Amino acid sequence: MKLIPNMSMLILKQEKEVDHEGLSPPDMVIGKEKGGISAMAAVDKETKDMPERPSITWLIKEVFDALCLEDKVKSNKEGSSEESLEKRCAEACKKRMTQKAISPLGVKGSLEDPAARMAHVYLHFIKNAYLVNSVLSDAYAACTHIPSGTTVFNEVMKAIDWGRLSVFSLGGGPGDDILGVLMFLHRHGFNAKVSGAVADKCGAWEKTMNSIFKSLNSTQGADVKIEKDKLTQQQVYLQNLWRRLDGGIKYHKSDIRAPAYFLQPYSAEAMALAQADIILLPFVVSAIKDNEDCSAALQNVLENMKPGALLIYIDTAKSGCTETINELAYWCGLRRIFFLTEMTFDLPKYEKKEYLERYSKEFEADSVRSAKVASIVFKRPSAACEFERKGRMSDRERKNIQQAQTRLRKKNPSFRFFAPS
Repeated sequence: MKLIPNMSMLILKQEKEVDHEGLSPPDMVIGKEKGGISAMAAVDKETKDMPERPSITWLIKEVFDALCLEDKVKSNKEGSSEESLEKRCAEACKKRMTQKAISPLGVKGSLEDPAARMAHVYLHFIKNAYLVNSVLSDAYAACTHIPSGTTVFNEVMKAIDWGRLSVFSLGGGPGDDILGVLMFLHRHGFNAKVSGAVADKCGAWEKTMNSIFKSLNSTQGADVKIEKDKLTQQQVYLQNLWRRLDGGIKYHKSDIRAPAYFLQPYSAEAMALAQADIILLPFVVSAIKDNEDCSAALQNVLENMKPGALLIYIDTAKSGCTETINELAYWCGLRRIFFLTEMTFDLPKYEKKEYLERYSKEFEADSVRSAKVASIVFKRPSAACEFERKGRMSDRERKNIQQAQTRLRKKNPSFRFFAPS
């Protein structure tokens, strides 16, 4: 069985025609007619400034606007002389830029201050969400054989077909990686409900995460149900992501750098990890690599994965951590089913930096829009090596797989895709 792409180096750039949400083809756009956004915007004055296409950047802008307004109202009410949230966030951004930390686990100093967490969201949230979406999409395409409808994502696709998917994020902070999973599901037209869990050392992330994910639901708090045809594409898209969440995201305050206390038997985070179909490890290994217990902590995670579960590893290409995770995965009995030694990623052009122009001027920094990362997908072997879902594969799913396979093949003609034995 040919599962693993054989390559020493692959540089993958997002193509112009790639649609990260699967929305650009006419049959995938929710609306009455082409260009329907402007028609809907005329109905409601508030929608005039909405983006032309669904945008996570715009979501973050709206969250920031709400947080800054709340802080201003609170300061005026209490007569506080403390610096505004925006000014404190600007200082936090400057510190983060000097540290060059991507994962919240790698941040020096406390993240209890809302401004410090806001700075991380501003700099890395959008890029991290798209990275997880892109890696999952490419890995699924590389591990799926369209003619036979067979995939190596067997247990994960069974969970999706059954309508319930469990996701565990390690050191995920604001949950940007879980949002990336929701984007992946929407992109392929999967309607599974996601049960999400995040384990992070800073408990204050839970409040920030809830603020972001509750903003996905544009009708929250409305006294009457808003008619669907009066919603913009942005609102419809965000609601589609929101509906894929099963009861929100559970937060577990837990530090992987303290293996003596991390993943204790029968603890809440250990149970969440053991039940997860997808475990996300975004920029975590490079953040904890200098910790003497790094290998023991990671081994604890890998050994607690259930059969068929996937581990999504994403880290900077120059971190030197790829060999570490490969060796640990091998000794823990995991199989590597997808591997890119270097992936050059850029945000799609419709995620316009101008949406955050006000904050880029205030913070004197731009949000990160590109990255060079190494990405690997590992799988815990299960009883069945592959899963046939030919009758369940939709045209939308098939089209996204074909686009990803074409892109991978174009960048590296020797790329080997999965083929059933």
